[in-house]
Amino acid sequence: MLPYFLSFLSGYLVGSFPTGYLLVKQQSNVDITKSGSGNAGAYNAGLVTGSKRIGLVVGLIDGLKGVIAVLLGGYFLPGFLGSAVGILAAVIGHNYPVWLKFKGGRGLATACGGLILLSGGYVIVWCMIWTVMKWQKQTILGSNLLATLATPVVLLLLPGRSLEAVMVLQGDVTDIRWLGLALSLLLLLRHSEAWKEIIPKKGE
Repeated sequence: MLPYFLSFLSGYLVGSFPTGYLLVKQQSNVDITKSGSGNAGAYNAGLVTGSKRIGLVVGLIDGLKGVIAVLLGGYFLPGFLGSAVGILAAVIGHNYPVWLKFKGGRGLATACGGLILLSGGYVIVWCMIWTVMKWQKQTILGSNLLATLATPVVLLLLPGRSLEAVMVLQGDVTDIRWLGLALSLLLLLRHSEAWKEIIPKKGE
């Protein structure tokens, strides 16, 4: 049990590092959890500071958190399972950091960073769906939501060999699909605003 615990704990601690909060506080002396959408992720960091550069830096560091969590998870619990525990814990830590009273980000950048190591196919499919949704004039949050909803379905329909071809850390294709589903559920929980955007109100 100890390896599982260490994989989860290390992932959570790395994921909970409050990148957006610290950079926005340093840049603008603003509490990001009380500004804009109140979200502590890259998108809101860019909006609150009015700086795309700050948003990009927050996103890159948050993505790096996912990479580190996968590597640490695999160190404490060798193999795909340890890495999967690490990335899931990192997304939970990013979304619900104890340091910010559990007011974190949406987890996309952190999930993306970890998945680049585990399954590039997931990231590729997600980006393709996101691009199509944005082209259809969805908002950024709406595109995020729809891509996150659709990607696990596409991965389920793709032939196993297609996924194996783009997996960096070798694991079972079924494991990748289950991991994708679990990550999608975590991400969807933090996209409540996007649900309101894409679901028409009564009478509209």
